[in-house]
Parts: sequence; structure tokens; C-alpha cells
Amino acid sequence: MLTGDYTAAVLETIEVHVRCGLHAFEYERPNRLWVSVWQYGRLKPGEFIDYDLMRNAVVAWETQDHVELLETLLEDVMATAFSNPLVLACRARILKPDIFPDTHGAGVEMARFRPGFAA
Repeated sequence: MLTGDYTAAVLETIEVHVRCGLHAFEYERPNRLWVSVWQYGRLKPGEFIDYDLMRNAVVAWETQDHVELLETLLEDVMATAFSNPLVLACRARILKPDIFPDTHGAGVEMARFRPGFAA
């Protein structure tokens, strides 16, 4: 996502059960979601992007009220990522693995640079 040297803190396929979706059946029970997040930075020796903050934010979705759009959850991911000043860019994907029987997952991906940062 960044050009040149960078470090990515990766959380791959966090599984959570979240009340989300537009369909009537999605209001009946939580959806299983797979969430993956890549947080990018240009780190100096000894610096690191602590992915605990992001994991905790995603797991907390399980206790929230119903959200219709996955994009709303991705906005939360971006806000969490950019709360860390070391994160210059973030890419995140949310998949619903159980929505269609003939797909691995259906979902949305978002990628953003820190506001004001020029890649």
C-alpha cells in the first residue's frame, strides 16, 4: 500500500459474530464475519504498531447494536488505525463466509491513507 520501505502490522481473519446486514434474516441472529486488517507505517528501530488495539476494537463489535452496512464497521477500523500516529495507511476487509453457499465469502474492502499524508 505504501511505496518504499514500510512495515505492516497484520491481523488475518479475525472471526467475530456481529449483528449486521440489511436482509430480514440478518436481524434474527449475528453474522459470522472474517475481518482482516493491514496497518502500514515507516517505523524507526524500536517502534512498532501494536495490533492489540485493533483486535480489541473488532472483538468489541460483538456487543454492539445492529449495524446495517459493513462499510460502517470499516469506518470504525480506519478510525482505530489512525488513532495510532505511526499508522500511515490502512487496508481492511470484512467477509461474510456464510452468506452464499457457492462463495468463500462476500464482503467489502477499504483502503485509506492517513488524512494529510501523501503516499
